[in-house]
Amino acid sequence: MFEDLDYKAYPILYVDDEPCALETLQRQFKHEFTILTAPSGVKGLEILAERGVALVLSDQRMPDMVGTQFLARVRTEHPEAIRMLLTAYSDLESVVDAINLGNVCRYLTKPYDEREVRMAFREGIERYVLVKERDRLYAEKLETMKRVARANRLSAVGTLAAGLAHEINNPLVPISTFLQMLPAKRRDSQPDPEYWDSLYQVTVKEVERIRGLIRQLLTYAKFTGEADLKLEPVDLNALLQQMVLFLDSQARAKRVAVTVAPDRELPPLWMDAERIKQVFLNLLLNAIQAMPDGGTVTVTTRATTVRGVPHAEIGIADTGAGIPAEHLEKLFTPFFTTKGHEGSGLGLLTCHQVVDEHRGTIQVTSEVSRGTTFTVRVPVDPRGWNRRRDGQRWDDDLRIPTAA
Repeated sequence: MFEDLDYKAYPILYVDDEPCALETLQRQFKHEFTILTAPSGVKGLEILAERGVALVLSDQRMPDMVGTQFLARVRTEHPEAIRMLLTAYSDLESVVDAINLGNVCRYLTKPYDEREVRMAFREGIERYVLVKERDRLYAEKLETMKRVARANRLSAVGTLAAGLAHEINNPLVPISTFLQMLPAKRRDSQPDPEYWDSLYQVTVKEVERIRGLIRQLLTYAKFTGEADLKLEPVDLNALLQQMVLFLDSQARAKRVAVTVAPDRELPPLWMDAERIKQVFLNLLLNAIQAMPDGGTVTVTTRATTVRGVPHAEIGIADTGAGIPAEHLEKLFTPFFTTKGHEGSGLGLLTCHQVVDEHRGTIQVTSEVSRGTTFTVRVPVDPRGWNRRRDGQRWDDDLRIPTAA
């Protein structure tokens, strides 16, 4: 990729307190490189502040500041410049220190070999070009990611808006009908039982449905990310028992038996207890509602590790009708629901958000006529869990595509 590289387009700064050395090097390489010279480290820093330089070569023994000191300043103030040191054999100890500290990438010895210096200049400029290209590509990648994030946010807003419009338009039909008929019905000499009883009750129910939908949306939008979490040590087993007890009446009404098999060795987890309660309340209620004619919900916990980091795994399994494969992919989509008018599709979306805020994962497996299992994995302490360690996507090994 360097066959057509114009090396003269990338200036080299040579710093030396000997005028003869400056003039000699400039004369030797002026046809191949753009050579700038400075008689001291101070003057060299002034030149670097005024124009861009690809490579800096400094003599070691100079009166105002030695080469290693000067190049250390260059590293701090102009880190993009490639740094090299020109030194005698007697100064090799300081050169080794400079290399170990990262202040220089290479050294040349006096008296220098012209071919060696030419090769060093070429390699240094090529390295400078590669780093600049890497930085440019990285900046482009960041900008692309920002554009994708903006597009995703707009898409999410569009999905929410479309779903919200659909969910509100449906109950508005009987409400609108009731209100349009109201003036005429008030003038009727005989009350219309179907209007004042049946349609009125439908209207009240649909108004409550809209209010419930808005409450769910507000709950979903209440927290914006991990910064909003109020983390504290939580006994997860006790929290789950509390949620099971809370839903006991709903389970009995459906003739559903709920059993809990906790891992007694599970340590306290750092969680936002109120947010996590929303997750398991939704998942347990979904499991109970999936079995209209009775069945069993089994709640399990166990201690596990993910890439060596302690996690807790929570399973909620029901023996209901199961979910068809074509529906699994849509489970976490806003306003998608398999409950008809009984659900809004926001419950699982909220679960996904809360688990993600805790740097965990949620996955679902299901088999028609045999039941569904939701599995939640969360780190014991999310503050010390990097889901993108080693450049690997944090969810590649845990979250199945259907739960994305």
